[in-house]
Amino acid sequence: MPELMSTRAAQPGYRSDPSTGRSARPSTSGPTDLSAGVGPELADRIAEEVATVRWLAPEEIRTRARRRNRIRSLVGTVAVLVVVASGSVMAVERYVPRPLPAGEQPLLAGPSVPVPSPDPVAIPASALLQPEDVGPGLVVEREEVRLETVVEVVDATVPLGCPGYALRDRYDGLARVVRRHTVQQPPTVPGDPQSGAPVVHERVFRLLPGAARQVFADARAVPDLCAEYRTPGAIEVDGRGLAVDAEHRWRVLAEDFAGDESVLLDWRTTVRRQDSAAVVDGPASRLVGVVRVGDLVATVDRVDEAPDPKRAEALTRRAAVRLCEAANPPC
Repeated sequence: MPELMSTRAAQPGYRSDPSTGRSARPSTSGPTDLSAGVGPELADRIAEEVATVRWLAPEEIRTRARRRNRIRSLVGTVAVLVVVASGSVMAVERYVPRPLPAGEQPLLAGPSVPVPSPDPVAIPASALLQPEDVGPGLVVEREEVRLETVVEVVDATVPLGCPGYALRDRYDGLARVVRRHTVQQPPTVPGDPQSGAPVVHERVFRLLPGAARQVFADARAVPDLCAEYRTPGAIEVDGRGLAVDAEHRWRVLAEDFAGDESVLLDWRTTVRRQDSAAVVDGPASRLVGVVRVGDLVATVDRVDEAPDPKRAEALTRRAAVRLCEAANPPC
């Protein structure tokens, strides 16, 4: 702070040290006269007030110091730890008591202050399906964790193309945490997860108390409100754009087979030309398992082979078991 230094150096009684650039008062070899520069009336009043001050005896000073040390030992210090777990950052407070001086005893008897449990909001990677749950030779890739994000349990085309679902009074809040990953074949290009063929996509949403039930109910309502609908689009054929319609059909294959609530949905799509209704692609089917455990809702979407309802249901059951370790309340 050069300005402060130059100001002090300019004040009477200060000198500047050229080696450090700092200023200081000149040292004196004898005692300092506190009354120098002070009027006689002020000096007399200060002396009179100092004379009335009660000074503690040495033993009383030591007693107070011991009492203060005991209080510090009980309260301790608060250490804030930054824990990186499953890609998310959380702050954890831990009370670290200081050791008591030799021979001292705590003022208060009682249990020690408990260390808080891990962050109840974070979703660990182990709460999602692992390669051993799906099949041999697979790996986990395309991992992502987001905080305070929009909840999209079903496909985004549903509210866009299905009038009944668009009018439904759905949950419109945010998920506290969303964790997703893909169990897939190992990447064929090092460092490029997209080069590995996906087998199962899974997303897990943590929601506020009560919201998880609403989110699951919204997903369960899709086949009832949107058994069939269309969404317009375009594809490229031989370098030319072609206007098409995608026909969507949803139905329930199984429900109430895992977790607190569960449903297995069959989602079929067929792409047709708008000018002739000729089939361009499909029909293609995807089986989507949706399961709720406590405040967690997961979607399990197997995409690698011909639909197998029994296999999809088994994976959704396994996903429910995985959710138990992170759910609130736990299983």
